[in-house]
Amino acid sequence: MKIVLTEHAKERLKEREIDLKEVEAAINLPRRKFYDLRSGHFIAVGLRNIPGHWLIIAYDKREDTVEVITVIDTSKSLDKIIERRLSSRRWVEV
Repeated sequence: MKIVLTEHAKERLKEREIDLKEVEAAINLPRRKFYDLRSGHFIAVGLRNIPGHWLIIAYDKREDTVEVITVIDTSKSLDKIIERRLSSRRWVEV
């Protein structure tokens, strides 16, 4: 599957020093996967190559292409982030 980045995503990768291989790994083998009802994007959650850090990736799927919208690196409690999104009914697990 081909992965393309929006300009915004490219800026975030550079700003947050995230390697594209980390993004690819999180999309191809996510720890958890959601659909954001508000934005209409899929959300992949995966481990970062930095201990204690996670990637949260918003993306769209189009046939054989994945377009990455943005990438967030967090060291905060991932469970709390996910629980807030699920309880507010913003995300649904897929």
